[in-house]
Amino acid sequence: MAFITADRVLDSSTSTGTGAFVVSGTPAAGYRTFSAVMSVGDTCYYSIQGQTTSEWEVGLGTYSSANTLTRTTVYSSSNAGSAVTFSAGTKNVFITMVASKSPQLDPTGNVTALGTPASATLTNATGLSLTTGVTGVLPPANGGSLSWQSVQTGNFTVVAGQSYPVNTTSGAVTVTLPASPSAGQIVQVTDYAGTFKTNACTVNPNGGKIGGSTSNVILTINRASYALVYIDSTQGWAFYSGLTTSPLTYTAAYLVAAGGAGGGGSIANGGSAGGGGAGGLSASNVSLNPGIVYTVVVGAGGTGGAGASAPTNGVASSISGSSISTISTTGGGYGGYWNTTSTTLNANSGGSGGGAPGVPSGTGTGGSGTSGQGNAGGNSTALASGGTSGGGGGAGAVGQNAVSSGVAGAGGAGSASSITGSSVTYAGGGGGGMYTGGTSGAGGSGGGGAGKTGGGTATAGTANTGGGGGGCGAASAATGTGGAGGSGVVILSVPTANYSGITTGSPVVSTSGFSTILTFTASGSYTA
Repeated sequence: MAFITADRVLDSSTSTGTGAFVVSGTPAAGYRTFSAVMSVGDTCYYSIQGQTTSEWEVGLGTYSSANTLTRTTVYSSSNAGSAVTFSAGTKNVFITMVASKSPQLDPTGNVTALGTPASATLTNATGLSLTTGVTGVLPPANGGSLSWQSVQTGNFTVVAGQSYPVNTTSGAVTVTLPASPSAGQIVQVTDYAGTFKTNACTVNPNGGKIGGSTSNVILTINRASYALVYIDSTQGWAFYSGLTTSPLTYTAAYLVAAGGAGGGGSIANGGSAGGGGAGGLSASNVSLNPGIVYTVVVGAGGTGGAGASAPTNGVASSISGSSISTISTTGGGYGGYWNTTSTTLNANSGGSGGGAPGVPSGTGTGGSGTSGQGNAGGNSTALASGGTSGGGGGAGAVGQNAVSSGVAGAGGAGSASSITGSSVTYAGGGGGGMYTGGTSGAGGSGGGGAGKTGGGTATAGTANTGGGGGGCGAASAATGTGGAGGSGVVILSVPTANYSGITTGSPVVSTSGFSTILTFTASGSYTA
């Protein structure tokens, strides 16, 4: 759960009464939906205004379910500050800033906070008076004055009662807070050169807490000055001027596709091999903590089988970090392959399962998929001249069974995602191969490789899609080799306002709307 502030979020609703408001999910041109910036459980400041009435309300709302905003706390309204019993008609519902919760400049140009105690004055070593508004907590009497220190250009540990100009022109700087602070102690950090946005200043709680969290806080606003006061061991340090620290987390979208599996091969004079299963696919949202390193692993595709040699499964892909449960997807299951010693050689299971091989007698079974990541491979049929194979499973559909004696199954379709800003399909299954004289199966949409008829090498799955490789049938005097599986991919989409710019592994960086997209085609990391 996070507190969300966002620009140009406006929708309409016909809800009535004092209960939750259900918005349409289709805002006017130029505006965004609540679902575009909020996840279930998030909160925001909202405003509701009747389009044809004088009814209005401002408060704290909770995004309690899809397109539903629960009115948690009312701050002001046309009903004398109480919840409004809205009448019939269309209302505008939008994210806003609340006057009573916003800092402002007083007539002398000092920053104050509405509805809080009076401003406090801090005096530095040179006698310069700094008047700061406070949010709920005045600088305590025992905190003393702040003594200005020399400009800091590298990592350092602060001393209570001191203020530090920090110069990040040459690189990021980490400021470590005192290890054993006392209640009421204060410290201050100031952006010396206006470079915090380019090279961030990280505040490390040094085993304690900042705003109740043990995570680091990253300061990224140019020319800002931040003052902290130590409260207690429960909340730790609190920012009392310059920055609101809640939330410390932000929401990112992700897509994780594992490597696709290799398609099966066949020996000469018989057999048709199944298509490789696609790599497992997972796509959702995750909360990231600033300062945490999130490690990305991109799985390789499996190798295609050659003759009677087995192909290999695809390799898992994942995102992991200390603040989240590891997000991992399973590599695709390899396509079944044919040899002279077995009549019912089944395919392997995986993210999506491989297609079953065709054999002279008996029926093969496609490998199973992993729930929530992929689907099963198709089954095969018996045929005296070598059998007919099934297609590998895809993220969006099962691999097709052998259509008839002599027509192999196509690979299962992948799943489309618009995480990069345009719709792209990932994790299609490989098509089944066919013995000479038959028809091989097409690869599934999303990078699945096509099967091949009559020896040679089938089509590989497309790199960085998690597509399965095609299976290959044999000719009378030539073995068949399955196509290799396509490597996986990991994609993160983070709000551009929160993007740190700290990565390893050289992801492709792009933007779409208000998001920055990191496409990892090889393993690396992102520091939130």
